[in-house]
Amino acid sequence: MSRPGRRNRLVAFLLLTALVASTIMLGTSSARADDGWWSTQPLASTHAKQQGCAQVLFVGARGSGEAAPYGNTIAPLEQELAARTAKARPDLKLAQVYLDYPAVSLDDMNAAAIEQMVLPAASASTPPYSDSVDKGVAELQRLAVAEAKRCPSEKLLVAGFSQGAEVVTRALGSGNLDANLLGAIVLGNPLRYDGQNVSELDGTATNRSYGLSAALYYLRAASASSADKDKNEQMKQLLTALFAMFNGTVDNRQLDAAMDSARATVPGVDAPRTYSACMKDDPVCDAAGALTRIMTGSSSVAQEHANGSATHGSYTPQNLPKTLDAVDAKLAALPHVEVQQAPVKTGLTLAAGALIGAGVALVAVLVFLGYRARRRARRKATAVPAVARKVPVMKARKRKGMDDTAGGSAEA
Repeated sequence: MSRPGRRNRLVAFLLLTALVASTIMLGTSSARADDGWWSTQPLASTHAKQQGCAQVLFVGARGSGEAAPYGNTIAPLEQELAARTAKARPDLKLAQVYLDYPAVSLDDMNAAAIEQMVLPAASASTPPYSDSVDKGVAELQRLAVAEAKRCPSEKLLVAGFSQGAEVVTRALGSGNLDANLLGAIVLGNPLRYDGQNVSELDGTATNRSYGLSAALYYLRAASASSADKDKNEQMKQLLTALFAMFNGTVDNRQLDAAMDSARATVPGVDAPRTYSACMKDDPVCDAAGALTRIMTGSSSVAQEHANGSATHGSYTPQNLPKTLDAVDAKLAALPHVEVQQAPVKTGLTLAAGALIGAGVALVAVLVFLGYRARRRARRKATAVPAVARKVPVMKARKRKGMDDTAGGSAEA
């Protein structure tokens, strides 16, 4: 192949490379810009430091027995918030993590396990559910403290469902989330009780509804006075307290004291930014009826779970319009700030990189073309034209022929 052919193919290749690179990068940047700067895949909370600082860190805590990252309730909630943020505040930088904790299933929960949680024997081990909650609370507190130190201006938006809601409530009770908390969402909360420091904008349960864990804490406190009595007397005391919950005649001072001792009281400062939703007859957050049936032997935990599973799984974005609007308003009200330290590239940085890359490639092409043009010019300037080379030779040959002819005539 001739040199001009190879040169043209090289130029075309460089131009095509620049075009393809810029198209791919710009296409990626457009996709990132459309998602409202919301990071696309959640990391485990134990790996949160691998992300750069953001304006908001979303933390999702799944429910009992659900698979990581978010489970079937928190995942649609996160997706709805991401879509809303993309429209209202596409400038916000939001990262997300899922709470890395066991979230054990309640399949092994039965009347005996509930009785153990209410009247624990001195030598009894911690029930798996309680141990799972404790680990979740510890991890959420650790994350909040670590993020506040690493990213002081970053806000926390925390959402928990079922067991995850209990984890969030207990973590709020520790006070470790107060400093940077933007908002908390607790759905189907086992720690729900009358007088809790939360905002209830959605849900169908009444104020006199009590979550499963809140009821057990209350029953434990109520039975403390009968600790020195036999088991039958203790159970009688328990049932009396249980019927009081079922009938809505609970002593609120005793209930508040029980929540305080369990470190399950949401601080008053968090009430305007903590959103709770509970559906009527949800056996997890409206548990008095189900717990009464279980403790009296007329039903089992498995039966109550089966009967209430549809209700407990009904915390969809469509059923939480006011809660989502309130959280959306808090996100929209955040100031426009420049986020420092962000290893996850945003659409803007990708677009800039694409333009720079394309520009560098084009400059390289232009430099190459300029070099080739200068080289050709130098060759033209130094080369002797072919006509100029042939004319002297022809004249020399002509003179030589004339001289030979003249010499021949003289001899003749």
